[in-house]
Amino acid sequence: MLQPIKLESLRELVSAGSVKSATILGQKGGYAVVASVGMHQRPLGTKFGDVRMFGSTDTAVKVLRDLGLFIFHLDVSNYEEGRLRAARPDVTLKAKEASQAVAHDRWFRDQVQPVMDKVEAGTAVLHDHDEVWNRMEAHAANRLSERAAAAVDSVPRRSGQRRR
Repeated sequence: MLQPIKLESLRELVSAGSVKSATILGQKGGYAVVASVGMHQRPLGTKFGDVRMFGSTDTAVKVLRDLGLFIFHLDVSNYEEGRLRAARPDVTLKAKEASQAVAHDRWFRDQVQPVMDKVEAGTAVLHDHDEVWNRMEAHAANRLSERAAAAVDSVPRRSGQRRR
């Protein structure tokens, strides 16, 4: 197996003019960058010493361009479509939940802001908590008595039976 080269080392070799050419090689699920340094082929590596894989040619091209390599080869003869990393449904779920939370927060702020603007302008009508609560309790008691009366009226009576 070829010894990977770190990005910074490759950058120094490119600026010194030691890199003859580079190739983007298609692999299973992605692309690797291989540089021709002198008589040796060296794949671009990660900081951990593994071969660095790119999910698309666009990303590999960007890295080569940032290194100062503007002419390179593309070899897709061994490319196989697939994923470089396993799917992470937990991360997808967290992202969806975060997106929903942001949307809810935005909606909530849109609902509250007009009232806050009225309070700041002094045009809002403010109600005493106890007064509102007493009115709600009275309304609830009224509705309960209406329902109770409606339930008594809807009970079928036997003939000859009088209502109390």
